Amino acid sequence: MKKKLMTWSILFMLCITCTLNSWAQQPKKPRIQSSASPEEILYKPLGQKNESKPASQKKKVPAKKMNRKSKTSQHLSSRYCALKTNILADAFAIHNLAVEVQIHSNISVELPVYWSLWDFEQEHGIRGIALQPEARWWTDQVGKGHYVGLHAHAAWYNVKWKENRYQDTGRPLMGAGLSYGYKLPLGAHWGAEFTLGVGYTNLKYNVYYNVDNGAKINSRIRHYWGVTRIGASLVYHF
Repeated sequence: MKKKLMTWSILFMLCITCTLNSWAQQPKKPRIQSSASPEEILYKPLGQKNESKPASQKKKVPAKKMNRKSKTSQHLSSRYCALKTNILADAFAIHNLAVEVQIHSNISVELPVYWSLWDFEQEHGIRGIALQPEARWWTDQVGKGHYVGLHAHAAWYNVKWKENRYQDTGRPLMGAGLSYGYKLPLGAHWGAEFTLGVGYTNLKYNVYYNVDNGAKINSRIRHYWGVTRIGASLVYHF
C-alpha cells in the first residue's frame, strides 16, 4: 500500500511540474484596456523588438545643419540673373544686349555688347562693336536699389560725321571709369535701370574724307576724360 501511494505521489508531482513549466514558457498577455472583445485583441509576443521608435526617441537633425541647408538652397534659388537693353542706345540705332549675374551677396557682374552695322545717311553713320564689362556693388541687395560700379570699355569703330570719317587703326578704343546707378522695380520680373559713369578713354584713329574711297587726312591720338557710360535700360530678371 505504501508503495502505491509513493508511486501516485511521484506521478502527481511530475504532472504539476510539467504543467508549471509549459505555462511559464507561454508569452504573457499585457493587461490593457480595450473596447474590443478578447478574440479581437492582438498581442505581441514578449522579446520581439519594436521596429518603430517613438517620435521622442527618433534621431533629430541638428537645427544648425537644417538652417544651413535651407539658407543655401534659398540663396541658390534667389541668385540674381538679368537680361537687359539700353533704350537710349537703341534710340540711335545702336543695338545692344547685356547680361548681369550675381557672384556674391552684394556683388554682380554685367557684360553689355553694343553693335551698329549701317549708316543713318550719307553724311552720318556709325559702324562698330563695343564691349563694356562692369563689376557692381549694391548697397541693399543685388538687383535692388542703388549701386556703384567699376567698368572698362573697348570698341572697334568706323564713324562718319559731316566732312570726315574716323576709323580705328586696328587697335581698339580703350578706357575705364566709375559709375552710379539705380534699379527701379516695375513688376515681378521687370524693372528699369538708370546709370551714369565717368572715366578715361584713349583713342588712336585715322581721319579720312567722308566720300567714297576718300583719301586719308592724318592719324590722331586723343585722351578723353568725361562721360563714359550713360543708360536707361529695360531689365528682365529670371
